[in-house]
Amino acid sequence: MKLISNFLLFFLVTGTGISSVYAGDSVSLDVPPASLEKWYKPANKRQVWLHTMFALRREMQAISEYAEQKDKPGMEKWISRLEKHYSKIADMVPEWKKEIKPRLLSELKMFAEKGDMYRVAKTLKMIQRTCDDCHSSYQPLVVAMYRSPHYEDIKVKDINGALESFSDNMENLSDSVNRILIALDDNHKTTALQASQNLVSQLQNLGESCNRCHKDDEYPRERILGEVTQQRFAKLKSDISAGRVKDSQDLMGEIAVTVCARCHNTHRIVNDLRDALLLEE
Repeated sequence: MKLISNFLLFFLVTGTGISSVYAGDSVSLDVPPASLEKWYKPANKRQVWLHTMFALRREMQAISEYAEQKDKPGMEKWISRLEKHYSKIADMVPEWKKEIKPRLLSELKMFAEKGDMYRVAKTLKMIQRTCDDCHSSYQPLVVAMYRSPHYEDIKVKDINGALESFSDNMENLSDSVNRILIALDDNHKTTALQASQNLVSQLQNLGESCNRCHKDDEYPRERILGEVTQQRFAKLKSDISAGRVKDSQDLMGEIAVTVCARCHNTHRIVNDLRDALLLEE
């Protein structure tokens, strides 16, 4: 488990906020209760909290749609489900018991039974507001703490087959990219070719770690390291061998955007946010 850094905790707890460089506004983020952690992976086998939130949203949408259709049985079915999941919030995170309003569920049921669709819609909006208020206070930090990738325990093979940390793998990838560019700039064809082959091997080894999160889904790896990327590296080898320095440099730029940046934009942003907000205990 990680803790909020002392510097940021001061701002978060005192409500002073973290200033936005561009907007000139300030925001404050509340630290979620520790009891929330057990409802997220890896503390839990399933993403129980997320599935509960998804269910609540689906149930409120169903009630709203059936209210518009004046379908009383449809409303009552989904109100019953909403009541179950909404009440479950306080059971899972006792510290948030005061954040929810159980009386609104009783009123919702009463208005539905009476067929008062106007008050059903109004009460539903009040329930939604309790959700929105909680999200505004806690959601950014919850995402950083429990929904960002964890790479600390992932090991990747280096080009010699030895296991290395994810951090070391990233450093070595960067070294290979720069070695290619340096060699191209200095017209060292043999070095550029060897470095490009090393980069291909490193990326292949990195791709083997994708299934740690993506399991049996091959699409994320294919999108970044698939056939199109392989074609680019084949062309890079051809361009370097033929002495086409400018073409090789341009192609390296394409690879940097379609491989490195594409992966970083998906994974690194949230991970860096998490590391900035949280410190190891």
